[in-house]
Amino acid sequence: MRLLNVSGGNSTRAANFFAAEARDDGRMLLGTTGSTQFAALLGDRRVQYDYADWRIVAASPSGGVIYVQAALGVSSMAELVALGRDVHFGSIGAASLDIVPLLALEMLGLKVKVLFGLNSRNAARAGLVGGEFDLDYQTTPGYLAQVQPLVETGQVVPLMSLGSFDRRGQLARDPAFPDLPTFSDVYRQIHGNEPKGAEWQAWQALFRAGFTSQKMIFLPRNVPEARASMFRDAFARMGVDPRFRAEASSVLGPYPLLTGTQADEALESAMTMDPEIRNWTREWLERRFRVTP
Repeated sequence: MRLLNVSGGNSTRAANFFAAEARDDGRMLLGTTGSTQFAALLGDRRVQYDYADWRIVAASPSGGVIYVQAALGVSSMAELVALGRDVHFGSIGAASLDIVPLLALEMLGLKVKVLFGLNSRNAARAGLVGGEFDLDYQTTPGYLAQVQPLVETGQVVPLMSLGSFDRRGQLARDPAFPDLPTFSDVYRQIHGNEPKGAEWQAWQALFRAGFTSQKMIFLPRNVPEARASMFRDAFARMGVDPRFRAEASSVLGPYPLLTGTQADEALESAMTMDPEIRNWTREWLERRFRVTP
């Protein structure tokens, strides 16, 4: 297997390339990420692909943690909000995966000043360590590899995880970070009530597309059934292989590899967004960051 990394356009270049070049012989697969999903959901003008033209092979969830410099002297998000000061956050882009923590932080009432234009979350983490930013988030793999050592040396303090949807569709503790409160836990602590309204519906839709099914692997829709089954069965076997599960858990977190009907359901959930909520999200991006997808 040859891997081709097509960078640019918040992953839309790679998806556009696949849509234009992949044949129905099953010799090319596509790996997407949350930003690929967001671009399609929000009607990004660069999108020249349609998820309906693809057949899902597997999906992989992830989580995320928001943390701050220890120098701020806070141990909870409520304490950070109570400071009443601006906090600086480095971002790849408002309509990238960063939209999930950015909307969450606004809903919590935090005053966030965002510097856009970073080329990776690693750059944001490095900026926080170097004192440029007060607050950052990382997805589970990045947090486990790069941030946990900083927690252990006392340089940074984790404040909350984004959470993980349980089988009932309720936001629950992330299995990778069971000791951290979730976004909804912190919202209740700060505001005294449950999150609700269009912003909460938008956040949940974005979280499903960006984290619950963060990485997905696709074939073209019209690949012969025998070839598609070969790939789907191979990933299903890999997902229950003890060695794979052990290695994946240490690197990616304790999340299952979704295959078969679970992958189909994950895709449907990720790519479903009420038109009114889509419009609300686009208007929020324009109002808050002057960004039009």
